[in-house]
Order: sequence, then structure tokens, then C-alpha cells
Amino acid sequence: MLRVYNTMTRKLEEFTPREKGKVYMYVCGLTPYDYSHVGHGRSAVVYDVMHRYFECLGYEVIHISNFTDIDDRIIKRAQELNLNFRELSEKFVAIFLKSLEALNVKKLFMYPRATENIQEIIDMVKELEEKGFAYETSDGVYFSVRKFKDYGKLSHRNIEEMISGARVDVNEEKHDPLDFALWKKAKEGEPSWESPWGLGRPGWHIECSAMSLKYLGNGFDIHGGGDDLIFPHHENEIAQSEACTGEVPFVRHWLHNGMVVIEKEKMSKSLKNFFVLGNLLQDYDGEVVRLFFISVSYRKPLNFDVESLELARKNYTYFSESYKTLKTLLERNKVNSALDVHSAITKWKEAFTNAMDDDFNTSVAISILFDMFRYVNANRDRIDSVGAKAIDALCKDIFLVLGFDHLGDDKVSLDSSFKKELIKAINDFKVNDIVKESFKDFNENLEIVDIINEIIKIRKAFRDSKNFKASDVIRNGLSDVGVVFEDTKNGTKYKLVMTNEKREE
Repeated sequence: MLRVYNTMTRKLEEFTPREKGKVYMYVCGLTPYDYSHVGHGRSAVVYDVMHRYFECLGYEVIHISNFTDIDDRIIKRAQELNLNFRELSEKFVAIFLKSLEALNVKKLFMYPRATENIQEIIDMVKELEEKGFAYETSDGVYFSVRKFKDYGKLSHRNIEEMISGARVDVNEEKHDPLDFALWKKAKEGEPSWESPWGLGRPGWHIECSAMSLKYLGNGFDIHGGGDDLIFPHHENEIAQSEACTGEVPFVRHWLHNGMVVIEKEKMSKSLKNFFVLGNLLQDYDGEVVRLFFISVSYRKPLNFDVESLELARKNYTYFSESYKTLKTLLERNKVNSALDVHSAITKWKEAFTNAMDDDFNTSVAISILFDMFRYVNANRDRIDSVGAKAIDALCKDIFLVLGFDHLGDDKVSLDSSFKKELIKAINDFKVNDIVKESFKDFNENLEIVDIINEIIKIRKAFRDSKNFKASDVIRNGLSDVGVVFEDTKNGTKYKLVMTNEKREE
């Protein structure tokens, strides 16, 4: 039974869809006035994992995420760059979608834009005005918060507590400081659309209500977004949506992901402490970044630092190399009935399901992969082809849910930072007289796998000549960066391991 943490009720509750066999999801998306940052990437990945798990459970998933392609920041930035606002927003939309491809995020059912749904927004504002929930001023149309009796039920705060935290404009015509704009009348030179209140454009909150109701209908299953959106954005969505339709609930389950933080401070463009997602993906493989994003519960803050990224890279590499080991066992003819592989598989499968059913607990799900691969590595001489195929089938199911579609690919997709570490280790060898000559013509443009194989050849030459001191210099140097050699009667093998993994000699 899948249980999710509903921000509205503040408790874990059984997931109950509106319609049998289908899940309708809406996740607040990007305002594309600048490059997307790491926090945007984490949000996309955590909801992608939910999407994938729902599909694993047999649901058809209708998942949409919007782009707020008109707002004050877009207008200001477009004016600064002397661009049309659409040209600016679509440029950053395209860059963001490219980053999502690198992160292996599934393509969604739809990515609606606010400017594509102006009529629906206008119709909703008119309905609210006619029902007495909205009023016109000289600069726009506002929602009257105090007329919606349940205002505050998502954030669990009363109106007096909210006033200090609200995004409010200084406007003496507003009936209450907490009232928020549904429609903004155009200023000179701004993009605008015809409306019953003159030329103008949508407020921030109304677009999400209009689009989610249009494409998913009232009472849809999951509304997601960062926990910084609980108030005022999602609180306002509930108020205007339920006031407009007269139906409760607007959303069945409210899910919110934690922020990416740097030294306990939220990553954001306004604080100028953000890291561009595209730049991160130039230095790290997309699935490594993905592993980093889901290494803790989606509801918890995620601390962004190089050490955590490096650990994710090493862990991913360990998974990849261990999975390759498993694949070598698939064609074995040996049958080992004494090894109870299927009992272990049953335990892993149950543990993985329990983890994901517990509010998508990816950190526990990842620990199950560690358990599986430790088992494979420890028993690789005892696992027969039947057992290997059964383990492989479960691996593929888990990879599919977590989004590791390229784990164990023949051409290892390792990030450039690992190659930098490897080359640094080789350069460190050069300061030692024993190995200096052997590496003087070393080609640093090789692929990582080829680099390691070349090192193995050089090390073999030392071993053949009984120069074990030089051999150990190489072995120990590479071990420090996560490349562990194993000398067997059939030659030297290697594996890539986590920094914190203790190798048994």
C-alpha cells in the first residue's frame, strides 16, 4: 500500500486516486527568465521518480508541469537584453528541457505555458469577480482573501500570521494586505492581452489554477512543488480554485520537496548563491547528479557540496562496475543449487517495495542496491546463470524506477571530474623516479577505461620484472581515487569503488 505525506493533513496517508488506474499530477515549474539552477533539477528528478513508481504500480500517469512565461522578472530581463519576452523565455525553456534529458527525466504529458492559456485565466478571474471573491482596482483585479473561510488550511497558519510572510504589493486600494493579484493592468511598454479590465496580464497564482483545472480537472491526485511554494503560492491556488468551482478538494494530495541548500541557506537566484544546472551537468554525468538528488528523502533539504557529489559519483561507478560483474555471470553453465539466490531476491524485492511505498523513500531504495551488489561481488564465483538472470531482472526493475537507465552500459559513462582525479593520480606517479620514465609519453586524451587498461599494462611490466615497489606505487595511488586492482592467475582485474568502501584483501 503506497502512503504519501500530504502537506494538507500533515501525515502519511494512503494514496487514493480520483480515477481507478490513473494518476493525475501537476508540478509547479520554471519561470524561465534565467538559467535553471540545481534546485530546479532536483525538483524535476524527485517527481520523475514518483512518476516512474506509479507506472511500476500499473498506473497510467498524466503528469504536467508548467512554465510561467510571463512575469515581472521576464519582462525586466527581456528589456535589459533588448529581446522579445517570448524569445527570452523560450530560450531558457529549451536549455532547461535539455538539462532534463541529461538527467534522464521522462518527457511529460504536457508543458503548458501561461501565455497559451490567457482566455482560461480571464474566464476564471471573471467567475471569481461575479461570485464576490474578486474586486477591481486601478492597477488590476485582486482576490479577497478574507472572503474564503478556509484560507490558511494548507500552511496551517491564521491570516494574521501570514501577513508578514506574504508577497504583497504596496497598494492603498487593496481591501487587505494579504489580497493578491489575479490580473495586472499593463504598464507602458509591457506585453499585454485584452480583457474585461483593459490591457493586462495574469498574476502569478492564477495561471496554475487555470491550467491544472483545464488539463487535469478538479480534484486531481497530486500537486507538487518546492516547500517554499506552500505559502503563498499553493495556499492562493487552493483559495481561488475552490472559490471558483465551489468544489472541495481542489487537490487530493499535496506533496512538497525540500530545497537545495548551501550552508543551511536555500539556493536561489535572489540570494545569488545558485549553481547553474547546465554547468553541473558538464562536470558530472546526468545519472550521477540524479543519484545525488535522490540520496536523501525528497521532503528533506539537500546540502549541495562537492564532497557529496563526489560520493554520488563513486557510488554510481560502484553500481555500474558491480552490474557489469553481474552481466558476466548471465551466460554461465554452472548450476549452484546450494546458493539460495531466490530467497535473497524475495527479501530485496519486498524491501524495495516497502521503501517506495513509504512516501517514495529513495534513500532506503538505494541502500538495497548496495546490498544486492555486495552480494553479487561476494558470491560471483557461486552465482549461476539462473540466479544471475533473476538478480538482473530485479536490478532492471529498480533501475527503471530510480531512473538509472544507463547503469552498466558497455561504454562506461563516467564524468570528467573522475578523469581529472585519475590524471592527477598519474601525475603524482611521475614525481616518483621509479615510474617517471614509464609515464612520460602517456596519452591523457584516452577514455577512462583505456587509461586504466594502459596503466594495467605498465604495472604488469613492473611485476614481470619483479619491480614490486613500482607496482605498489601504482596500485596504492589508484586505490586513493577509487580504482582497486585485483591480481589473479588470469591477469589483473579492476573495479571502481566508493571512497568509504573497505576492500577485503
